[in-house]
Amino acid sequence: MDKVIKAINLLKIAIIFALGLFSTAGYSLSSDWAISEKSKVRLISPMTSSNNNQLILALEYELEDEWKTYWKSPGGGGFPQKIIWNNSSNVKDIKILWPEPIEFEILGLKSIGYKDKVIFPLIVDLEDNQKQTNLNLNINYLVCKDVCIPGSADIFLNIPSGDGEYTDYFFEIEKVLSTTLNNNIDFTPISNFSFKAIENNNSVIFDIEISTTSFFDDPKIFIHTPFGLPVVEPINNYSLDFQKLNTSLYYSADQFNEKKFPIEIFFYDNNHSFKVEKSVEIENIDKNISIKTSLIYLLLISILGGFILNLMPCVFPVLSLKLLSVINTEDKNIKSSFFITVLGIISSFLILGAFFAILKQINISISWGMQFQEPYFLMFILIIISMFFLNTLGLFQINLPSFLSSSKILNSGNNFYTKNFFNGFFATLLATPCSAPYLGTAVTAAFTQSTTYLFLIFCFMGIGMSLPYLIIAFFPGLISFLPRSGKWMIYFKYFLSILLFITIVWLLSILNNYFNYFFIATFTVLLILISAILKFRIYQTPLIISLIIIFFLTPYLNSFQKINEENYKSNNWLDFNSKSIPEIIANNEIVFLDITADWCITCKFNKINVLNSKTVSDFFDLQEVTLIKADWTQPNEKINKFLKKYNKFGIPFNAFYSSKFPEGIVMNEILTEKKIFETYNKVK
Repeated sequence: MDKVIKAINLLKIAIIFALGLFSTAGYSLSSDWAISEKSKVRLISPMTSSNNNQLILALEYELEDEWKTYWKSPGGGGFPQKIIWNNSSNVKDIKILWPEPIEFEILGLKSIGYKDKVIFPLIVDLEDNQKQTNLNLNINYLVCKDVCIPGSADIFLNIPSGDGEYTDYFFEIEKVLSTTLNNNIDFTPISNFSFKAIENNNSVIFDIEISTTSFFDDPKIFIHTPFGLPVVEPINNYSLDFQKLNTSLYYSADQFNEKKFPIEIFFYDNNHSFKVEKSVEIENIDKNISIKTSLIYLLLISILGGFILNLMPCVFPVLSLKLLSVINTEDKNIKSSFFITVLGIISSFLILGAFFAILKQINISISWGMQFQEPYFLMFILIIISMFFLNTLGLFQINLPSFLSSSKILNSGNNFYTKNFFNGFFATLLATPCSAPYLGTAVTAAFTQSTTYLFLIFCFMGIGMSLPYLIIAFFPGLISFLPRSGKWMIYFKYFLSILLFITIVWLLSILNNYFNYFFIATFTVLLILISAILKFRIYQTPLIISLIIIFFLTPYLNSFQKINEENYKSNNWLDFNSKSIPEIIANNEIVFLDITADWCITCKFNKINVLNSKTVSDFFDLQEVTLIKADWTQPNEKINKFLKKYNKFGIPFNAFYSSKFPEGIVMNEILTEKKIFETYNKVK
């Protein structure tokens, strides 16, 4: 019992002591409010007096509803507050601390700042802590809503020397101090932080890499430099476990009038908040990797890149089947069918654009052809191509479901129009593993610019790919230049069936990266069974659907899984995942990097015609070039981050590296022997 009473008495003493220590009732120290239009400001102190060499004070702003003031780097408009304290006494220096800001838009410009009420802590260095401090501050600031109004405040406050009491403002100032990022990065879960600025023709890229032992939630990054940079949308790429973050911010090069400058990086994300101050120097990299930001230029490039896709081997069989389908067709039907095909192509490009826009908004890494890294997508395309293949062999005709075939708009001559719509749709899907010339520039712009730009670029890529169809639609008489129907069409369809069979083999070779030969053998058996069912018309629909379901269930069986093997068995090529380019070039070696994938047709073209040619192989051997290959057939986070560093969202990617060019010289999508030799001579 005595112990209980003793504990109660101790608790009472503790409560009394806490109340005496932390009670701020009746204690306050502040200046008068300096009132301006739409705002007012005053100086507040957490202590009634102080004998420290440094005072912690704060400026308190109150703004009318929806009026805003600006952060240290205001962005697209406005200016931050400025304090003149020359008439103060016993003051050596005053430093403003900036709490976490928000982004907003005023007068069409994106800006950074604060609204409603905000408190700015001040660090005041004293000349003599035994003397009274007299603060005489002149503050100039700006508040904006639909218009901007400059504010000016003259503020006076005297702080006596000596031991003081806590004021009413103590806890409020302490709360704000916890968000002003004075803390050291070592006191956070951050395990790695790196920053660099890269000049890329007309752009300067801030590249930030951060790792944590925890995980990132919804980070916000604010940048302060002497140049007053605009607010830009960061491109965030996370690792699968959300423990690594790569952020890129793109600015116009004309924003920078110095190559070397100080920078402050403010990072806010739950328990990861910190500030980094450092001096950086802009690095130069080859102009070839830049993107032109002119919208007209980008749209023209998009049309050209889309048009060239028609010349790629992925699309040719579908285009040829389309031309065959309209021979001996009336001009009116030709026009309609080709316009429907155009609609299918453009619609599919817009769907792709929407898909990429959604992934971009939820911070999932995106790239051109990324769907070909998914085995189920490959299996779906394989089934579609197989149906086209069997169709060219004459085993069956492609008829659509009754709910589509009954449509008066889409139905004409055995679903002629509807089939052409899906011809265009699947032609687009088959074109996505191809990185045609100029397409890389368009895709890069689409993935780094706003969502509006993304949809415009994808729409014009669709228009570019539709150009051959549009020409026939507007000039159906061109069909007359083709031979009339006859026996040659049978042989040509057999020729197309060979091309489609080659496409099937190609898709199986990609799937072989995921599954073993049992999977390929199973698909072959299923294709033979489907052919027999179609040939002899045995319960066609239920049996074929059952076989397709079995095909899509095979990946769940362990006996079909591929055993991991080494990616590269060639003695000439090193594996990108196990080698470091900076370490190799540090030994004065020259590196040639090839990022490729089995689904990349352009990569195959470069490999067969250039990289594997005897001339280039002998040249690499003679010059002792270190060859590194990165296989992006399957998703690979290291390769993905590497490509984002160069603002690339598709492959092929080929570059030379040396101690003279540590950031590399990136080459065009289509390689030539001449360009290989010229680029080597530049980097050596």
